[in-house]
Amino acid sequence: MPATTKRPLRVLMVTGVYPTESAPHLGTFIKSQAESLRAQGLEVEVIHPTPGRPSPARYAWATLRVFLKTLGGRYDIVHGHYGLWCLAARLQWRTPVVVSFLGDDLLGTPLAGGGRSKKDLIVMPVSRWLCHVVDAVIVKSEEMKRAAGYNDIFVIPNGVDFELFRPIPRAEARAGLGWDQDRRYVLFGNNPRRPAKNYPLALAAMERLRSRGIEAELVVAHGLPQATVVQYINASNVIMLPSIHEGSPNIVKETMACNVPVVSTNVGDVAQVIGRTRGCKVCPGDPDSFAAALEEALLYSGPTTGRADIADLEYSVVAKEVIAVYEQAMSKRSHKRGRSMGGSEELPCKHSQAGHSSTWSVYDRIRDAQSRHETSLMET
Repeated sequence: MPATTKRPLRVLMVTGVYPTESAPHLGTFIKSQAESLRAQGLEVEVIHPTPGRPSPARYAWATLRVFLKTLGGRYDIVHGHYGLWCLAARLQWRTPVVVSFLGDDLLGTPLAGGGRSKKDLIVMPVSRWLCHVVDAVIVKSEEMKRAAGYNDIFVIPNGVDFELFRPIPRAEARAGLGWDQDRRYVLFGNNPRRPAKNYPLALAAMERLRSRGIEAELVVAHGLPQATVVQYINASNVIMLPSIHEGSPNIVKETMACNVPVVSTNVGDVAQVIGRTRGCKVCPGDPDSFAAALEEALLYSGPTTGRADIADLEYSVVAKEVIAVYEQAMSKRSHKRGRSMGGSEELPCKHSQAGHSSTWSVYDRIRDAQSRHETSLMET
């Protein structure tokens, strides 16, 4: 008999953010994940309702599209990204559902004057409820896992496209942007209007830095295409992240892939990602501490070892982790169906799926890589 060819897994992604011509910076990490899964041989279709419409209309359109597209059983997995978009993925029961929470859907959105946004009153409870009614849950950090109040969760940070985010000589990057070759630059790579990103701390730290006799220019990079972000990172002396909270901030990992120093508050998984890389610093969220850390990074003489230290966050490696979650979700659903039909098979252990290791394995491997670099530096 002729050999049969196993067809690729078919994934239907649902998201409210995705890069467009008018907003090339939104949801780039979701696009990267979709591309990395396609590179592994999966078929991936993305449902992204047109931005600009009222939110209820976008959610309703996405929910209807998911429902209609899954009726025929074409897809193996529906993968929702972010709170209410994950709900749109769950409002069908034919196809296994994997949800990825991104940050403030579980952690909340702080307001400039204190307190939380009204959106949190809906999004956070819905997100926590979804943990109990889907086939697999992915979060970006242990902090998010704790916030979910649910233990049966995979911690898998977003991967980084190492072909795009790569070291470029600083002089070359600055020449391309028209920056002064002799000036020091500190990059703030987020939306300064979002309270969670804590732009006031960035301004205060820069003021303290000047009072310490260190001259540097603060550059804000927001709303830019990724190819331009790569130039900004490589042209800068250091990237700062003064955030109040994060899941797994992409700008930090992208900067590490470019071998550029990072200074950050202790949020999300930052300490695990940069904590032992020379030239990088995790510090308290007050202006004096942040300024001192920036000064140390600005005086750091060479490129960091960030790219080698986060090799296990290269997006093809992370894609394989996500695929293992898909396979487990499908197995979980098939075992449920078997039991409902009178079968007695036991569901395999959460982390026994071939090719998938425990939720902390990514960070364990990062720490191992960083330790190896520290040892090699001490021996030279």
